[in-house]
This record gives sequence, structure tokens and C-alpha cells, in this order.
Amino acid sequence: MAKANSILALIEADHQKVEQLFTESETTKGVKKSQEIFNQIYKGLTLHAKAEELVFYPAMREYEETQQYLEEAEQEHNSAKILLEEMKTLNPSDDEFKTKMQSLKETIRHHVAEEESEIFDAVRECMDDEELKQLGQEFQDAKARIEPEIELAMA
Repeated sequence: MAKANSILALIEADHQKVEQLFTESETTKGVKKSQEIFNQIYKGLTLHAKAEELVFYPAMREYEETQQYLEEAEQEHNSAKILLEEMKTLNPSDDEFKTKMQSLKETIRHHVAEEESEIFDAVRECMDDEELKQLGQEFQDAKARIEPEIELAMA
């Protein structure tokens, strides 16, 4: 487990939140509650991905050991974004929504597993605690800055 205010700990915390929402979505009955959970997933993943792309990925580009992971990570983000945008227009009771939710879960779970193992290990080899802490602050600042525009996009 990463230090509490490092970017790695913040990313892990976001991953845990979305996994809890995925679990909740599997047991939820009712369209209204399913829509509320999807809205939380949409907001959480969109905010997380944008902040990673603004802060974490540029930092990874600075090191040869971490550059190799960026292309796949960015492709997974793009796949998730497409699914989220498509799902936004669907009713949670539709089969298409359920199929896309399953694809989203698989994409995110694969991304998280790879990020929290291979990528985090490579990052720890390159970046010291101070840099990880600084990136953590930048990650939080980026999320605070972009949250209003995501909420606007959801309206």
C-alpha cells in the first residue's frame, strides 16, 4: 500500500471506490437506483481518468521505465470513455446497458490490475516519495478543478 498522500494511494482509493460501485450495481434493483449508481461511476471514472491524464501520465513520460505502459493505459481509458458516453444515453434496464456495463467492468478491472501491479512497481523504481507526494497534490488539485465541468457534462 502506498503512503496516504502519494498519488499511488489516491489512485488506489479511486479504484476501490469504483469497485464498490460496480459491486453495488450488480445487486441493485430498480431503474432509479441503478441510474444513480451509474452516475456515480460515470463521474468517478471520468474525473479519475482526466486527472491521471493531466498529472500521472505526463510524469510517467519522463521515465524510460514507465513510458512503455502509457499506450495501453491510454487505450483502456479511451475504451472506458466510449462505453461511458454510450451508456449515458441508455436506460439501465436495457440489455444493451447491461452488456456495456459488463464490458466497462472488465476494461476497468483489467486496467486497475495492471496499473496497481506492473505500473506502480515501475513508478516506484523511478520516483521518490517526495515526487509521489507532489504528484498526489497535483492530482487532487486537478480533480477539484475539473469536477465542475464533469458535473455540467452530466446534466
